[in-house]
Amino acid sequence: MRHDSSIVAFQQKRGGDCAAFLVPFLTSDMILLDAGCGPGTITAALAGIVGNAVGVDIEPKAIAAAHQLAAKAGLANVTFVEADMTALPFEDGTFDAVFFHAVLYHQSQAVLARTLAEARRVLKPGGLVATRDADVGGNVLHPEIDGVRLALDLWQRWYEHDDAQALRFGRRQSSILRAHGFTPVWTGASYVNHSADAESRSEAVADARRSLLGLRPQLVGKGLATDDEIQAALAGWEAWGRDPDAVYFRCRCECVARKD
Repeated sequence: MRHDSSIVAFQQKRGGDCAAFLVPFLTSDMILLDAGCGPGTITAALAGIVGNAVGVDIEPKAIAAAHQLAAKAGLANVTFVEADMTALPFEDGTFDAVFFHAVLYHQSQAVLARTLAEARRVLKPGGLVATRDADVGGNVLHPEIDGVRLALDLWQRWYEHDDAQALRFGRRQSSILRAHGFTPVWTGASYVNHSADAESRSEAVADARRSLLGLRPQLVGKGLATDDEIQAALAGWEAWGRDPDAVYFRCRCECVARKD
């Protein structure tokens, strides 16, 4: 399980800004798939640009939140489906574009290959695949508080990467997509700002606290962390939040490629 309530709540804050790099490539007659859509915030934003948008996620909690979002917003051209990205319930050549946000770097090499093969299968000839994913080498953190660094490490332990280069996945998206049969046409990067002002810093600390406490039973239960480490990470975020000059910019690398 990779979506507890705290993770879904954090994902709900994502919106159209996360897909801004893709917008120039989209048209109003396209059918778009948001793979690993979480609670559907990005899918809903993209639905206002394309003809139809479909979001898929393997987690029932995320899809339930997405359905609530669509119903509340009265969106008629968006659909959410509980499904596995490695076995999509769609016909070949269904979509004009497939979007992955903060999804691919969590996957093992085998799962990544199956996921991208499915994306190719459901894309029309010449269709687009767009990816936006993390790269810790581009993160900006100040001050360098040990507890905050520990918290970031705990989150990485939770995802149990089997690839030593996974945490620098973002910078390799172009080469990875090319290796799986796509032709990159655009690359870039942007930042998620968690420290624009006192309110955003306070929100970042609250998000970190909810996530760490929510994941503590699983982290400790699996032997991935100790209670002392959890407490040190929480204390680190509290200290970071009290610093009026603290900054935390999370790097997100972006790539758009075409199906050959």
